[in-house]
Amino acid sequence: MPPDRRLLREVYGAYDAMKQTQLLSGQYAIWYRFNKAGTTSHPIYGTGPQRAWFPGISVPVVLAEYNRASQNFDDDGLYQVDTVHLVVSYGAFFHSTITDPDPTGQDHVNDRVAIDGHLFSVDSFLPRGRVADMFLTISVDLREVAQEELDEDVPVP
Repeated sequence: MPPDRRLLREVYGAYDAMKQTQLLSGQYAIWYRFNKAGTTSHPIYGTGPQRAWFPGISVPVVLAEYNRASQNFDDDGLYQVDTVHLVVSYGAFFHSTITDPDPTGQDHVNDRVAIDGHLFSVDSFLPRGRVADMFLTISVDLREVAQEELDEDVPVP
């Protein structure tokens, strides 16, 4: 049964409020969808897939929490990277021509996101704030992509 008009008004009112908040902050992320068809394996060895992405799409961001790594390496010599937590309006995300995900968000775990000149991979993509059968926001956790991870990838367009 579809939601009633009052509920739809409330959901669209929430989308409008998030849009106004985003317009005030003016923050955008460039979202690169993973290209399964353009991803290939090495022609001789059959290993080391070359991952490819579609051209970037500008996505409005309601909130971005940027956490810088305190140092490049920890005491054990492991490489530390920056992380970002994004909150994106569900309506704005899919009005930016990105396809609708499954409710678990698994369609986006291979995507890449560029923010402030840094490239990040998606750790989690979770639609949140369900009203009737509609989501209000998307919570996205990102991890900075280290240079070593880019060696076998097709450059992001």
